[in-house]
Amino acid sequence: MRILLAVLLLAQAGTAPPAVAPEDFTRLRNAIRPQPGESPWREIDWMTSIRGARQRAAAEGKPILVFTAADGSPLART
Repeated sequence: MRILLAVLLLAQAGTAPPAVAPEDFTRLRNAIRPQPGESPWREIDWMTSIRGARQRAAAEGKPILVFTAADGSPLART
């Protein structure tokens, strides 16, 4: 995460970030990728059908979380 921040700060300052050596690429890519458990909301089996969600919630005795956004398309934009 610190490496990404440094690259962003250099880009904002108008200085080109240093090139990544091929032997460092995999290590750096793995360091900045989301790690297991870091974003648990991504692991939820989200449903896009309100009817299907209601039926499943009723069958399992669980509540429903309805997620929406001002532009009406929460699944297409983040």
